Amino acid sequence: MSNARDEWLRAHAALWYGDARYRLAWFGLPQVVTLGLAGLCLSLAAQGEWGQPATVSKARVAELTTLRDRAGKEGDLKAFQELTAAATRNQIDAATKLGTLYDPLTAAYFPKKPSPNDFSRAAALYAPGAAAGDLLAITRLADVLLDPANPNGDLKRGCRLAQTWMDDPETLNRTITGEERVTIKLAKCYVEPESGLPQDPVRAGELVTAVLWRKHQPTIDAFVNNLGMQSPALVAGIQRHLAKSGRYIGLVDGRANPAIVTALQVEAGIKNTVAAPRPEPRKVAPSGPDPEVTALAGAAMAGDRGKMAQLKARADSGDADAQIAYARLYNPVRNKGQVFAPDAQVAVAYYERAAAAGNVMAAGEAASIYDQGWGNVAKDPKKAAALALRGVDLKDDQVTFWLLFEEAGSWSGPFWGALQAELTARGFYTLPVENKRNPAVITALRAYMKAKS
Repeated sequence: MSNARDEWLRAHAALWYGDARYRLAWFGLPQVVTLGLAGLCLSLAAQGEWGQPATVSKARVAELTTLRDRAGKEGDLKAFQELTAAATRNQIDAATKLGTLYDPLTAAYFPKKPSPNDFSRAAALYAPGAAAGDLLAITRLADVLLDPANPNGDLKRGCRLAQTWMDDPETLNRTITGEERVTIKLAKCYVEPESGLPQDPVRAGELVTAVLWRKHQPTIDAFVNNLGMQSPALVAGIQRHLAKSGRYIGLVDGRANPAIVTALQVEAGIKNTVAAPRPEPRKVAPSGPDPEVTALAGAAMAGDRGKMAQLKARADSGDADAQIAYARLYNPVRNKGQVFAPDAQVAVAYYERAAAAGNVMAAGEAASIYDQGWGNVAKDPKKAAALALRGVDLKDDQVTFWLLFEEAGSWSGPFWGALQAELTARGFYTLPVENKRNPAVITALRAYMKAKS
């Protein structure tokens, strides 16, 4: 053993003094290995649990945003491929970021993007996040579905999503700045009978003027310079809204008369001739959830523990609006952990209570969590399927949309098997159960929906 060691030392000495590359390897190799292992650990940590969307990490979201910006603004193909790979691994935030690179409505922000403009592809990428309740994905999908240039637009679904966005506490907290286009599209939903939303021309007028206050040039062009191109119902709604506060004193006739054009010029800050002082921009109150619940949820999300306790007390007392609001506070897709940690188990517990109480959207949001196994909730396809059908029973357009349209949904294979089993038990599906979506289960779903209508 000693002789072998001596021979090794002599060989080592010869190489050490005679070969500079040998000395460099001895100095550099340990550092290279260490850095490589550290990089591997960091990359795994950034991805989160295998098979799970990395939605909780704020750092991961920032990383995905950087990849998106490099791909879209610098034409970085490697960044685009990395973002695409993350989206393919069912990372919801990655899919939403990638969707903006296909979205024709955001193309101006990404002049060097390597992807084509594709409404359908963008909608499919936004769909998983919207199904999970992610506000950015909801907003982007609403914008895409309601755009007149989209040949595959969906008025009812788009209006419902836009309403969901508007009613969200986060939207109410920061008002509508940055999403003026979606706001105008929602306003049009309130005067379009086919939208599926309750018709409310006055609220439509309120939304239009709220955007004009922000001096949004496309809205000025549409509602000041070309008001005659707008629907009479929307113009009448604007007239009624402004007349309520004395900012318009003409006829409510739905026509682009000089008086309403002048009033809108005042709203946009183009003229200063007003019948009454122009009020400051104000938040638009939701027409759906209890405004008090919405306010409590907004304060709770901002970290107000007292308001959170009040919201929980209302939820525990059986208030369905409070139950879904409290569930959303802990939904790991919505809650990125900036203020307090998400807890999917708490979320599904309150979602299920809200669904049992008849809240239309709660069942679908809970179904998504159980299907994907987000956060600390184990995957449970059977429960996800039962909740999805509960959403159908409650006539939730969101669940209906995700179930019927393959490009919009992100349900797992086991979910489809569980759904087939549920429909078999209810007498609507007669084929053998298989863990995949097939035409027969869609036919069965349509029959079930018709029976429940």
